[in-house]
Amino acid sequence: MSELFSKQMLIGGRLVESVTGQTLDVINPANEQLVGRVPSGAADDVDRAVQAAAGAQPDWMATDITERAALLRSLAHVLEERQAELTRVEVIDTGNTITKMRGDVAKAVAQIEYFAGIGLELKGETVPSTARHLHLTIREPFGVVGRIVPFNHPLMFAAARMAAPLMAGNTIVIKPAEQSPISSCILGEICADVLPPGVVNIVTGHGETAGDALVRHPAVKRIGFTGSVATGLAIQRAAAETAVKTITLELGGKNPCIVFPDTGVDVAVDAAISGMNFAWQGQSCGSTSRLFVHESQYAAVTAELKKRVEALRVGDPLDESSDMGPINWGAPTKSGDTPNRAGRRDCSFK
Repeated sequence: MSELFSKQMLIGGRLVESVTGQTLDVINPANEQLVGRVPSGAADDVDRAVQAAAGAQPDWMATDITERAALLRSLAHVLEERQAELTRVEVIDTGNTITKMRGDVAKAVAQIEYFAGIGLELKGETVPSTARHLHLTIREPFGVVGRIVPFNHPLMFAAARMAAPLMAGNTIVIKPAEQSPISSCILGEICADVLPPGVVNIVTGHGETAGDALVRHPAVKRIGFTGSVATGLAIQRAAAETAVKTITLELGGKNPCIVFPDTGVDVAVDAAISGMNFAWQGQSCGSTSRLFVHESQYAAVTAELKKRVEALRVGDPLDESSDMGPINWGAPTKSGDTPNRAGRRDCSFK
């Protein structure tokens, strides 16, 4: 890909560089070539973003919920119009195959539209107390929400996961993964055109600087994170050291596929191959990572599975015929075989 993207952060409705002027290089994992640069934001940039979000939140909360829904639908419409462009960016940013990343953009659009609809059903409760009294409850937004996005589904998790907080009257600061920030920067450009200033803010940078500052900021009342267990634990610690915050963590799992004696071989292998998420190189928290096969099926299932895996086409993720692209980010390649070693060491079947 010949394009070299030069993107900016979104803070307070303006596209800006970092306070320091430092940048991050974005590398295409398929060929290890430079494809772009984004600002390397840090604590000062996060503070600017949070202050902008806090300043915009009262007016956004006061905006009629039907208008908030209409604005989100407008955002979804622009994303849908730019699906081809965003899909291509996602592929070069992540190394995931184009067929699957096309689906990621579509899911982002669908989830924004879903929350724009279901958000209209936000209601409080009425609880009878005595014959002449009722207790009423209403739902209030947290205020400023922080969202830290993983590298494997950057646009889907950035765009879709901001829809519910926005519908509820919150404003948001998003910190994309440093490995795949370009689509989030494009999302920022779109938000700058569609949404009021400060409602959505996007700060690019490293997790240990920008991410940590976002988690620790006293004005951020709720944090959402999708990623590794180690980072999730670090976020819990950092938040607890700062204030009482509501934390939502979606962390990596070890997902089993269990093959019973009455399962057909083709059915079992189809499920295993599909669940392993080869189009994402297995780098997705929902990927099947363990296969338990009954001894009566073991030989047939493993033989067919081996044949199917060997037939997968590993190649350019922009090629429609590729089944699998490159591993994104060096760290997982060093630790990826750890579960296998642990399984061989610790598992016993009787």
